[in-house]
Amino acid sequence: MNRSTRFAGVCLAVVTLLALSGCASSLRKSYLRDKTADHVYRKDLAELWPHVRAVLKSHGYSWKENPGRYVLETEWLDSGGGSLGPGTASRFLVRGIVLPSGGTVLRVLRGDRLQQSVGVGYVDKVIKTEEDYAQAVNSSQASGVLPTQQNYFRDLEIEVEILRLSDPEAASRLDAEALAAHP
Repeated sequence: MNRSTRFAGVCLAVVTLLALSGCASSLRKSYLRDKTADHVYRKDLAELWPHVRAVLKSHGYSWKENPGRYVLETEWLDSGGGSLGPGTASRFLVRGIVLPSGGTVLRVLRGDRLQQSVGVGYVDKVIKTEEDYAQAVNSSQASGVLPTQQNYFRDLEIEVEILRLSDPEAASRLDAEALAAHP
């Protein structure tokens, strides 16, 4: 009996440690995202911009941009769905800003789009022949798309990736701060 009590105590301790480490990891990620949101780069946008392109390219995006303006908008990238379910796609808008006080910041907005194809009734009457069928299909709206739903939000995960690539020292410093704040 004493042996089973010890085993249960050890199991409880292990489960508690795993739960706490998961919470701490989540808190560190949140801390890092929050600090990245306010990060001011001490580099010119011309130095940062290739890193922005590299991160977006690694996620499969293509884009259009106005050279020298440091604004980049990706094309929509399909991310799932199909004929039986909603189709989803995402895109990014990245803007580099030079601060009057010195330094630069990057703002990454992500747009998610959801579209649902729907079918509507072909006929209001009974179809008896091929000709009836063809007329019914041609005279009705056989399919359609529900109104597109779009949501835009700041994507701090991509901003963290850009920070890690373009300023590894600052990213390491923020990682250390996050670890100290949430061990």
